[in-house]
Amino acid sequence: MLFKLDSFTLIGIDAVKVSVEVHISRGLPDFIIVGLPGKAVNESRQRVRSAIINSGFDFPVKKIIVNLSPADIKKDGSYYGLPIALSILAASDQIRCGIFKESCFIGELSLDGSINPVKGLISMAEKASSIGKRFFFVPYEIANQASFISSISIVACKSLVETVEALSDREKIEKLIYKNRNISNRNNHYNLDFKDVKGQLKAKRALEIAVSGRHNIMLIGPPGSGKTMLAQRTVSIMPDLNLEECIEVTKIYSLREKYVNHLIQERPFRNPHHTISRVGLIGGGINPRPGEISLAHKGLLFLDEFSQFPKNFIEDLRQPLENKKVVITRNHMSCSFPCNFMLIVATNPCYCGYFGDESRKCICSLREVRKFWKKMSGPIIDRIDMRVTVARLKESSFIKTECGESSDEIKNRIKKCISMQNERFKGKSVSYNSEIGINIINEWLKNNKNIRDLIYTISRKYSLTARGTVSILKVSRTIADLEESENIKDCHIIEAVHYRVGSNNLDNSICM
Repeated sequence: MLFKLDSFTLIGIDAVKVSVEVHISRGLPDFIIVGLPGKAVNESRQRVRSAIINSGFDFPVKKIIVNLSPADIKKDGSYYGLPIALSILAASDQIRCGIFKESCFIGELSLDGSINPVKGLISMAEKASSIGKRFFFVPYEIANQASFISSISIVACKSLVETVEALSDREKIEKLIYKNRNISNRNNHYNLDFKDVKGQLKAKRALEIAVSGRHNIMLIGPPGSGKTMLAQRTVSIMPDLNLEECIEVTKIYSLREKYVNHLIQERPFRNPHHTISRVGLIGGGINPRPGEISLAHKGLLFLDEFSQFPKNFIEDLRQPLENKKVVITRNHMSCSFPCNFMLIVATNPCYCGYFGDESRKCICSLREVRKFWKKMSGPIIDRIDMRVTVARLKESSFIKTECGESSDEIKNRIKKCISMQNERFKGKSVSYNSEIGINIINEWLKNNKNIRDLIYTISRKYSLTARGTVSILKVSRTIADLEESENIKDCHIIEAVHYRVGSNNLDNSICM
């Protein structure tokens, strides 16, 4: 007898429908899985057999062939234990149900028939909804993760027996549909606050502008000046994720962790060490997985001690910074992972760390300073919109006990700025000033002759690249938005230029 039901596999972050077909026929007892199964899928034969028997059902002593279609996509992972077991039971007339065609199934079976969590559930729920399925049978432990996908009923099952009972009894299904959408408290902010930072008003201002327009920023300063402290607190002034962004972030994290049973609501903050592997940073592997740049999606990626990262790793960031996604190709298969993040890099100005410091003399020669900066990729630095010197804190500032502005106060200003951008770009494919294209830049230049003349003068004086000139205009637009100004003014451009070319004491030939 032949029976078929629907399940899923993952290609990168996206789910693909897989039909689980079972054919039971006379012949020598055998249990074969075809359709490019991976090792974990082949091993599921023993788990399925034990789960069926230990759940009180009969395992057919016949020739069983399981086909996972489409057969040209490799099937890895432990997703198919539950759908294979149900297909065998249905093909052997142990289950009679009329909702198989409008349902799909996923789950790893234990030997006792209990259903264990799997990775990537929220992506599969999205796919199930898009292809018009009505019910999605999932492991109970991670049902909350998929419950935020609308237009599909999530049936949370703890065991094979419970699943069979639900399929056989319509009232049982209604009881198992997961309805508790647990959203964690929005007020559980990060334990870090900008009011802890003493002084550094210039750096705080720069970070506020950077977050408001999602501009990449570089912090340059001597050891102990507070670069890491500032970067760690930047995520606390980023606005909360909306539901759509929460789902996007959760999709990525669910690929790495089976037990993500909640919607991730905090902005991601990733701070990889400079000894990280290339795969760990960018993503990849035999079975491609997201790297740190994808785990920072919709959040912040902080690369501390930027000069210590291998140069080829830094070069790998070029396309992700431009395209907001990374495409990894393995064995004639391409996987795409989103990586729309804000980048903060921190570095010392030289080998000893004290070039330009007023209170301590630098022991590096100018040649050594140039060599230090040559270790960092020029094209990557050109993609960083803002560069700010974080000077060493003076003793008079350090002993002050008064607190500065809190993260909540800064966040409120940033929310207003982002609302202006959302209104301006309504109906367009961009959300922040950093994402705008040359067509919008041309509109700004066409309507304001003063800006054209000033940008022309600045570009010639500092020998800026086209990207550098556009970057100044984007940052100046963000500064204008923070001041609730409808038009970009000369003072906004001058401040933006200062963040691009006049933020440190290094020679322009070194850091531009």
